[in-house]
Amino acid sequence: MAFLDIDPSVFDPASITEETKKFNKAAVDMMIGAPKWYEVGAPKYRAMRAAGETPLPAATYLDTAEDIDIPSRDANRSIPCRVLRPQSTSKPIAGVFLHIHGGGWVLQDQRSQDPPLQQLANSTNLLFLSVGYRLAPEDPFPAGPNDCYDVAEHLVRHSTEQFGAPLCFTGGESAGGHLAMLVALHLLQHESSELNSFRFKGLLLHFGCFTFSWLPHMHNWRQEGPCLVLDKDLMEHYRDAFLPNWTQATLEDPKVSPIYADLESLRGKLPPALYTCGTEDPLLDDTIFMSAKWRAAGAEAVVKIVPGVPHGFIFFPRDNKGARAEEGMAAVEAFIARHLEGR
Repeated sequence: MAFLDIDPSVFDPASITEETKKFNKAAVDMMIGAPKWYEVGAPKYRAMRAAGETPLPAATYLDTAEDIDIPSRDANRSIPCRVLRPQSTSKPIAGVFLHIHGGGWVLQDQRSQDPPLQQLANSTNLLFLSVGYRLAPEDPFPAGPNDCYDVAEHLVRHSTEQFGAPLCFTGGESAGGHLAMLVALHLLQHESSELNSFRFKGLLLHFGCFTFSWLPHMHNWRQEGPCLVLDKDLMEHYRDAFLPNWTQATLEDPKVSPIYADLESLRGKLPPALYTCGTEDPLLDDTIFMSAKWRAAGAEAVVKIVPGVPHGFIFFPRDNKGARAEEGMAAVEAFIARHLEGR
């Protein structure tokens, strides 16, 4: 694992294994002819996915999970959250992980990833709390980020009282990586000393979108042929749902695109961050650029680039050699263990 010392060989097509090539072909074939969410509408597509009628299987819900509500800034409304506690130990919980799901700010919810979050809870002895933030296009920006901010602020103030352990980490996948970064910057820049003095032990940012002004890889990646999980067309529809009537000024607002944030003003305060991404992901440059800015501002930036894998790889089954999720999850577990121990 490297601290922004990225091995250039991971970008060489020769580094892609035959298992990964087969995995990617199966993923492409699976998407051919399938309806896109914006063709049928977000509500219908969510219902289709819940019923197992889209290429991705329906979510698996675990009996070990608990549904709770956390207060919102809005009167007469709360934010649904999902809690997964460690099941494999009698030791006290080591900390709380604020998880923010992906889905392009449009799809999925706090219940979408019970099995991998439970597995991580068991292996790290952390309690995972996943946020059911409001989704676009029904509730565009800033609704979703505000829900994440409200949950983060609540946990800073009440996590030990409510769960017996402090808030330690935040992170997420894709849109969740974007929102987790916004949460970290929101707390650091908050006017309240109680909030701006809080320090995460680490951020875990998986194939995040850190700017809505597309970077070169988005424009250059797989221009022709069928979609491999995510492409520029899908990203533009997600962007239009999340940021209706956007202007270039909107896209360059640090509260929208955190790559524009003034990180230098936060030197000495930024938490360590793990960035993961595959080379077959249109958001690859987001990981490379954001991690470089993070490191340049004096913070730890651990970067794990996996050859050939597509967007979303880290939550595919860990025993699938082609998906190489095990490599990403091993990096996650090592990062958490090291920072829980203060190393």
